[in-house]
This record gives sequence, structure tokens and C-alpha cells, in this order.
Amino acid sequence: MSAFAPRLVPVLAGLLALAPPGAARAAEPPGPAAASLEPGAGLRAGDWLVRGRIAGSIPTESRARIDLIGGRVETPAALLPDLDVSYFLTDHVAFEAQAGAVRTRPVIRDSLVGDIAIGSIWNAAAMGLVQLHLLPGARLNPYVGIGVAASTPIAITPARGIPDFKLKAQVSPVLQAGLDYHLGGNWFANAMVKYVFVPPQSYAIGGVKVEADLNMLIVGAGLGYRF
Repeated sequence: MSAFAPRLVPVLAGLLALAPPGAARAAEPPGPAAASLEPGAGLRAGDWLVRGRIAGSIPTESRARIDLIGGRVETPAALLPDLDVSYFLTDHVAFEAQAGAVRTRPVIRDSLVGDIAIGSIWNAAAMGLVQLHLLPGARLNPYVGIGVAASTPIAITPARGIPDFKLKAQVSPVLQAGLDYHLGGNWFANAMVKYVFVPPQSYAIGGVKVEADLNMLIVGAGLGYRF
């Protein structure tokens, strides 16, 4: 081996001299700059993102107290379109807002006189959240958020045999978690979950006092477009 080594050195030197200038660098492991995404990937400060989803609204932790006839108030789960707009104040911090109308159809179950449909209730609803985005500029960007939701009844149609009744406006704390995935160009896939802590609601139907308390789980998936 000692006799072969002197002859090997000139050969290696000649091969390195013939190699293209970038060959040695190409053999090196990619650093942070080489591993970064292409320009325009992910979300950054100043971006607007409009998301459209199909969302499921699922009542949780439902409790109720109904005078005289007993039973419980049940609000069926619902599938509905969901639209929001987010503005990125910084790479990590965004503000999300949405507004619309939501209909619920609560029912009194297992009362002394059986099941009773209460009617159809339309609420004007708005929600605002501050989000923390964990991986700005990355293709997959998870985030968490905290905010408030406000709703006020705009149309109440009592079921047959139910007298008119009134409901109060409500303000509810909201927690959120989600992720955006950059599909390419200005398009993003989105999935999210929100938990709404709805305050107790009290009202009277034909002299019967009803107290209902529930929280709401909202789960959705869809697409977003960046402006």
C-alpha cells in the first residue's frame, strides 16, 4: 500500500482538476438554504387568505332544566358552509374573521308529554380570532387560535302549538386549532376544529321556564385562496 499511494495522489489530483466547479459542492449535504421552499410558498406577513369549508356543528356537554314537564333540550348536529377571511399581521400572527347566519332547530326530548319541537331559530353570528402560526413560509403550517363569537336572534319561528318566545344575544369564548397546506400557486388546503363555550340560555315557552347549557364543537375542511 505504501508503494501504491504515491501513484494514486497524482491521479486524484487530475480527476479533481477535470471535475466541474459545482461538483464538490453538490456532494455536500444540503444546508438550510438548499432545503428551503420555493419563493412564494407558505404564508407571510401581509397575506390575505380566504377559506371556504364544509363544517359540522356538533353540540357537546348539553345540559338543561325544564320546569313542570322535565326533559332535556337537544340541538341536532348540522352540516353547513363555512367561510372566513384571515389577514397576516406578521409571519406568525394572523387575525381571522367571519360572519353569517346560522339556523338551529332545538327539540325538548323525554318530557312528561313526550318530545316537543320548539321551532326554528335564525341567529346572526360573527366570530373573531387571533391565530399563532407555527411554521410561517412552510408548506404545512399548523396554527392555534383564541377569540370570541357573538350571536343574536334575528328570526324565531315557533313550532305548531308553541307560543312566541324570545332569546337573548350571546357572547362565547372560542378555542381553535388547524393547519394550512400549500397546494401550489395561491391555493391552500385547510382543516380546522373550533370549540365554542356557549353560555347558559334561559327563556320561557308558554309559562314553562327552560334553562339550556351546551358547548359547540365545529369541525371543517376545505380550500383557501391567498391574495
